[in-house]
Amino acid sequence: MPGLIAFSVLLLLVLSAAGTQAATDIERIKANLNHNDWETRIAAVDELGKKRDEQSLLILMQTADTSVEYWPIKIRAITILGEIGDPRSLEILLKVYYDPFLHAECPSIKSYTATALGYFRNDSRVVDALISGIHDGETLTREAVVRSLGRIGNRKALPALIAALNDKSVAVRLSAVNGLEQIGDPQAIPALQAAAAKDTDQLMRERARSALTNFH
Repeated sequence: MPGLIAFSVLLLLVLSAAGTQAATDIERIKANLNHNDWETRIAAVDELGKKRDEQSLLILMQTADTSVEYWPIKIRAITILGEIGDPRSLEILLKVYYDPFLHAECPSIKSYTATALGYFRNDSRVVDALISGIHDGETLTREAVVRSLGRIGNRKALPALIAALNDKSVAVRLSAVNGLEQIGDPQAIPALQAAAAKDTDQLMRERARSALTNFH
């Protein structure tokens, strides 16, 4: 019994020390997020991404949901939130995606947010949001939207992906072929056949022909 009591006391001390260290780490990271050097702030965001606890998630969400932070830091926070895939961050990501004020400083913020949304497969709002961006004025955003729709694989995206086969950007058109191939719905065959025969870009024609071999 004395041995058991001693072990319990030791365990409590270890847990208490771990909790104190975790709290100290968070305070240090929060201080670094207010540092004048933006690279220091990015490193702090990366630390939060490695910790992935509830408090770290909250701070990452706050970093993404601001118009005053330097855009590379916002992008890093958004990317990490997508990789973590916690449903609690979805509202923030959708807000950033839809709100021009939150990505006015750099259009890439919206494209990275579109990529992050591609990790949330089970929420219909994500598919609707991405479809709404299929004709976005920024090529990088359209490409990210198409890639995420392919990753999610929801057949609701078929009309949008088929429309993207006619995008002015070859990169977007190639991503649309990849997305349609990932979904694998035979409804895409006629559009892919047209792309294989008539697209102005040789690589695009070849890629469309290759994708068609995977449809049965």
